[in-house]
Amino acid sequence: MQGERVVILGGGFAGIAAKLVYPNAILVDEKDFMVVTPRLVEVIEKNLPLSYALIHRKVDVKAKILKVDFKEKKVITTNGEIKFDKLIIALGYEQDLSKIKGAENYGIGFTLENIEKIKSFKEGSVVTILGGGALGVELAGALRKRGHIVNLVEAESRLLPYLVSDFSREVQRVLENQGVNVILSAKVEEVNQNEVVTTQGRIRSDYVIFSAGFSGPKIIKEMALSNKNNRMLVDRYLRSIDYDFVYGAGDCANFKDGFIPQSAQVSLQAGEVAMNNAIKDEKVEFKPVQRAIVLKIGEDYIGLIKNTVISGPIASFIKSFAISSLEGKVKKVNRLILAVFTRGVTSAYF
Repeated sequence: MQGERVVILGGGFAGIAAKLVYPNAILVDEKDFMVVTPRLVEVIEKNLPLSYALIHRKVDVKAKILKVDFKEKKVITTNGEIKFDKLIIALGYEQDLSKIKGAENYGIGFTLENIEKIKSFKEGSVVTILGGGALGVELAGALRKRGHIVNLVEAESRLLPYLVSDFSREVQRVLENQGVNVILSAKVEEVNQNEVVTTQGRIRSDYVIFSAGFSGPKIIKEMALSNKNNRMLVDRYLRSIDYDFVYGAGDCANFKDGFIPQSAQVSLQAGEVAMNNAIKDEKVEFKPVQRAIVLKIGEDYIGLIKNTVISGPIASFIKSFAISSLEGKVKKVNRLILAVFTRGVTSAYF
């Protein structure tokens, strides 16, 4: 490892975790902030400024990644070329609405650019949310609290189908008690103006929001990396199945023979493991663990710890602690990068 150059592409949850393991790595991102998605829901619910959901984050090289030359081992960016010996790709996710007819024309993606549009919905509007995962559930509670008529549509037979059924039932109970109309086993066939067509019938809607359809970024496919739904395929050590000097971490990567959940805590774990495997001879398998999941649904907090459902103040504390912990990691990365620039060690990147 002595003298090898490690480059991290992407400064999200996985990227900052990787940087903390090996501060000498070069962190590249086109933005100097990261988005805390659960706080975006709070921005909508409480009509807060968008800045509430953004955490300022320094990077070593602020540039857009254009492509990667794996043969020559260099990253081509809008700010020049960066050579590497080991590469960690942690480029997060994108939302793809193209697979459902009419979705791109009449649906609203859950993107940073659309938050103000969602906040501006007229009170009493009928809003249909497509996707009953964690984001869809929290968003349903937030919009119901704002006085909207809310439909939450899930294609599977229960909400949060990747978690234990007791949690799914309790989440559905909380939502329905708040007045959310939960529609299960309803696959979306088409989105029209003011209407969603599903296998369970048609739903009249003033607005349709997608809280599903998340994939890896298109650049993964453009790099010609083996992928599924634009998520690069990796082995159990998070190595690319195409190049043994390339690792994938976070939402942009998935096991070749399994599944990696897309969540902040799993991304943090992946970034740490990917970097350790990149810089050490002894490799460890990545075993993603969802230690705790806490949802804020309107004024209610409900969580899951080791398959035990929790609620109330304990759940609220865990959620607040998780976000504070993340902010602490970002601040530590900022201090590391600032210290490097203060010492004048800024050359030799390109």
